[in-house]
Amino acid sequence: MKILITGTNGQVGHALVGALARHEVISVNRQQCDLINLDKIERMIDSHQPDLIINPAAYTRVDQAEDEPKLAFTINADAPKLMAKKAREYDIPFIHFSTDFVFDGKKKGAYCESDSTNPLGVYGSSKLAGEEAIQEVGGQAYIFRTSWVYSNIGHNFYLTMKRLSQEKDQLNVVSDQVGVPTSSYFIAAQIQKIIPRLNKAHPGIFHLVPDGYCSWYEFAKEIITKITPEFDIAKIYPIKAESYPSKASRPLNSILENTHIKNAFMLEFKNWQSELKKI
Repeated sequence: MKILITGTNGQVGHALVGALARHEVISVNRQQCDLINLDKIERMIDSHQPDLIINPAAYTRVDQAEDEPKLAFTINADAPKLMAKKAREYDIPFIHFSTDFVFDGKKKGAYCESDSTNPLGVYGSSKLAGEEAIQEVGGQAYIFRTSWVYSNIGHNFYLTMKRLSQEKDQLNVVSDQVGVPTSSYFIAAQIQKIIPRLNKAHPGIFHLVPDGYCSWYEFAKEIITKITPEFDIAKIYPIKAESYPSKASRPLNSILENTHIKNAFMLEFKNWQSELKKI
């Protein structure tokens, strides 16, 4: 199978290239095709004529998006819409990744795919616009929402805690935001299993996260216990999100319910702690 993957210098794109190596992978990074250039995206797809398009590329700078809404919407909504159109034109599947930020975080309990969306900022709004545009196009489009993505590359919470635990002797970490830590390797491993099971009968939105959930504070303790065992865990202090102000608001509850994706694609997941051990 010939698979075109965007954003391959990012966390998820990089992991997907490795996981799908047995296929003919067309790896496209930002330098080769910036998603602000819609004409180039179209030419690239026409040139390669893939059997599957996977789009993990995105504008992910949550705070900066408040100052760059046009850029965020071009990358997160206009570009995925064009890819969905090309996929439908070629009658091939299109896999796109979205985010927990489409929700406002006010629900008690985990969010299901059918729950009402209400993003708090530009980033979440642009990702939701992408979801809606893709669904409007139709075809074999699969949208996988994830949360709290981390890996051994790029900029993420895991690497930040790893660095800070080796530089400082005490840390303050937000304890009133909860979600599901999701490694890029977990995502790639599941997509590898899902691809042979793609079925025209069930396109749509799915929540792709491991089992369980935690706060950033609990996630930090789990990371540091494994990475920097000499660090005194008692010196990781829980703080409220309001004590760590940022330009863009973030959902306090980012827990995604994953039952639907397990049933649709016959998958079994482990908890987020087990996935962290693999990193």
